Amino acid sequence: MNPFPTTSTNTSPTDVDHIQLLFTDVAGRLKTLEIAASRWNQVQNGGWTMDSSVLLGQGGPGHGDLRLVPDPDTFVVRPWRTPSGRTVGLAFCDVLDDRGNPFAADPRARLRHAVAGSEARGQRPVFGVEAEFYLLRSCDTRPQGPPVDTGGYWDLVEQEQADEVCRDTGDALEAMGFTVLGHHHEVCAGQREIVFRHGDALVTADRLLLLKHTARTMARRRGMKAVFMPKPLAHLYGNALHVHVSLRGTDGEAAPLFHGADDPQDMSALFRQSLAGVLEHADALTALGNPTVNSYKRLVPGSGTPVHRSWARHNRSTAFKVVGDGAEPGSTRLELRSPDPAANPHLLFTAILTAFGDGQDRGLKLSEACEEPTDTLGEAERAVRGIVPLPTDLPTALRALEENPTVREALGDLTTRAWLEASRADWNAWHRLVTPWEVDRYLDAV
Repeated sequence: MNPFPTTSTNTSPTDVDHIQLLFTDVAGRLKTLEIAASRWNQVQNGGWTMDSSVLLGQGGPGHGDLRLVPDPDTFVVRPWRTPSGRTVGLAFCDVLDDRGNPFAADPRARLRHAVAGSEARGQRPVFGVEAEFYLLRSCDTRPQGPPVDTGGYWDLVEQEQADEVCRDTGDALEAMGFTVLGHHHEVCAGQREIVFRHGDALVTADRLLLLKHTARTMARRRGMKAVFMPKPLAHLYGNALHVHVSLRGTDGEAAPLFHGADDPQDMSALFRQSLAGVLEHADALTALGNPTVNSYKRLVPGSGTPVHRSWARHNRSTAFKVVGDGAEPGSTRLELRSPDPAANPHLLFTAILTAFGDGQDRGLKLSEACEEPTDTLGEAERAVRGIVPLPTDLPTALRALEENPTVREALGDLTTRAWLEASRADWNAWHRLVTPWEVDRYLDAV
């Protein structure tokens, strides 16, 4: 029996007890201000003032106070109650500056601007995501416990605790208006994936953040921990965030623009230019899709993860894969297989659309597909085919972003500077850390 009945579409913000007003900082962390529902109309009309450092991660002259203004179209009722039985609503907010304009470093505003640019070309972006995560047993003595089951890829397992978390999560998401397509066991013990229906860019990015929050909540209610960290367990594969994207026309027909009926790989000329743009900007995209020190523990040769700038139609180890059934034109799309769940989806989607537009504007030519795992090719052969390594550590990726004027312009100077400063602070903190591995290896050996 579904413990989370579908919320009525007629539910008003004033029908709940409290409302969590949601927004994200530059890093993609979900932030909130909670208000009593009785204050909804006042906050919707007048907003709520907050310090810009909440978004930027640091203060700065000239940024001043910002204003949160809830977007009523995003309001949903959280289908689980508080421990004391209260009902809570959720609504995403726009972040405005002191002049009432969209704040330059609001990730949702950057994505909305990028979508507007695509629509001006007659192209409506459609995004879908597949977020992998681990379900670990709670442990009082250390941050992470062991996986909750011993299953493997798409296995039917007898230990149903993890299935129950996925069922709880799926039911809760359905009650909030998602269309949950299914869930399955991923490659490693305790690793899962829940997939919801694709949609508009902003909706999909918002919903990915709600999925992560909901999965963590449902896991905790059953004495487990849902972990979206890119590489939480050294001996097992990491968590990926596969991003699917296509373009449709903005007219009434909304025709798929990526399908090419006469192309041997079912790709339109527009798709080829868009993919060429993504390849052109792949290093900067890596900084946004793999934003933590830990991200690069997942992206290592021989692990089945993409470590080279290449694309394919059938090779699942490539960074960029063309997906779709030629008999269904609407299914033709690009899958980015490198990103991980630590990414800020709003900024990553912004950069992808920017790369698409740049490839189209410059008429970039697409290289040949690489259907073999790039790890099996010699360095000389990769060089002949124009296949080069993606960034292998955070500083290299950040340098690529800093040196990419096209992506920087799309993110905005303030967003880019805040991103770089926060990421480099993370790297410096890691770089100063002396790990147990180093002590074991070098204490008595050097």
